[in-house]
Amino acid sequence: MFASCLDLRSAISAPPQLDSDRMDRALDPSRQNSPDSAAENQTLTLLHTAPGGLGMALEEELAMLTREREEDLEVSASETPVSGQDSDLLSLFRQKEKDLVLAAKLGKALLERNQDLTKQYDKMTKDLNDKLELLEQEKHELRRRLESREGEWEGRVAELETDVQHLQGELERHQVQLREADRDKSRAISELSEQNHRLLEQLSRAAEVEKQLSTQVHSLRDDFKEKSISTNQHMTRLETLQAEIKMLSERKQELERRVNAMLEENEQLQHTVEDLRERTLLLEKQRHEKDLQVSGHHASVFSFLQLRLQLWEAYCQVRSICSQLRGNDITDSALSTDSSMDESSETLSAKDVPTGSLHASLLELRRLTQNLLDGNESTVALLSVEVSSSREEKERLRAMAEVHEPNEQLQSAIRDRDEAIAKKKAVEMELAKCKIDIMSLNSQLLDAIQQKLNLSQQLEAWQDDMHRVIDQQLMDKHQEEWKDPPYSFNGSQGGAPSRRAHRLSDGDKRLFSFFKKN
Repeated sequence: MFASCLDLRSAISAPPQLDSDRMDRALDPSRQNSPDSAAENQTLTLLHTAPGGLGMALEEELAMLTREREEDLEVSASETPVSGQDSDLLSLFRQKEKDLVLAAKLGKALLERNQDLTKQYDKMTKDLNDKLELLEQEKHELRRRLESREGEWEGRVAELETDVQHLQGELERHQVQLREADRDKSRAISELSEQNHRLLEQLSRAAEVEKQLSTQVHSLRDDFKEKSISTNQHMTRLETLQAEIKMLSERKQELERRVNAMLEENEQLQHTVEDLRERTLLLEKQRHEKDLQVSGHHASVFSFLQLRLQLWEAYCQVRSICSQLRGNDITDSALSTDSSMDESSETLSAKDVPTGSLHASLLELRRLTQNLLDGNESTVALLSVEVSSSREEKERLRAMAEVHEPNEQLQSAIRDRDEAIAKKKAVEMELAKCKIDIMSLNSQLLDAIQQKLNLSQQLEAWQDDMHRVIDQQLMDKHQEEWKDPPYSFNGSQGGAPSRRAHRLSDGDKRLFSFFKKN
């Protein structure tokens, strides 16, 4: 028992790693008597005899001693009756065992505290080493900066010394210049005294000249009176020029309004041309579809009638554009009645379109556009003539101003006239730009008209093809009807096919006459 205590005290100084789980398991009295637990304790004691498992070995040994002591006490208690001395001894043993357990726990706590202190010591040592290394680096950096600063200050001192030498040289040079300036000053004073004497002499001569000038002033005053009369005449001329400028400005505003109106009309025409182009593309697409359908069935005739109606609408649009260009406010009554009629009346109005009427309307539209351009060219020519005349008037007035010295009012009038001429030039430039725009729009309109003419020619060719196809179909139908045998020998039954053939021939004639009209 005392040997185990000595072994426990010697083991406390070593760094054991106690296991509280195994300690509790060793002190559990329910598991102390089992043979499995004894074998397990012996095996753990053998496995943890290494220096790293010294605390566990102590725990196992303490558990074994406690278990053996309890077994001995149980055996002695079962064999002999309990006396007072044995009970004291038993209590003493139990007290010692409690002391041993307490000492073991205390040793475990001390070992844990020792480990914590060791870790803290290692951490503080590591932090100290890091700080020392950082201080060494900072020391090295400061030393390097100090060396660089010393080099910079040495260079700066050398530069300042050179600057001081340069300033000393400049100071000596300025002193020499000051001495020379003093000499020049004394020389200038002597020259000014001589010049003052000469000026006094000139003043006496100027008094004599003043008398002569007074006589000349009187003569010039008379001349000025004469020139004032001429300036009055110039003022009247300027008033007439201002009236002309006002008239030209009004003319310019009128031309601007006309140009704006023409631009709006050109935009409308361009939109109309785009609509016509879209309608033409749609008609071309429908024509292609009808070409595909005409070989399959005879219902394409009605589609052809719809196409003719669309052509009639395009013709009406071209006529409306022509009427707008001519300035007619009265719309065509036939167009209004055709637009309000139903499908049958639209078919009749479409039949009334003469051959080549769309081509003639487009040619008329081109002619009206060309007339509009010719009118604009004449307006631009008239403006150019007016600008050239005003430019000549400006040159003439400038020559008069050079000969006669104009007063302030005349100069302001000339400036106003120059501004008006500049405005005229600006208007002329704007008119030229408008002319260019109109020409471009005219070219676009002519291109659209040419495309429309080509499409109308293609449509006429397609109509001819349709006529030939329908004629061929009608001829085939007539041949088939004439080849059919008679139904019976009586008159009533024999007259029915003839009447039916007559009705078919009349309908075919009406349809054929409709296409011939178109």
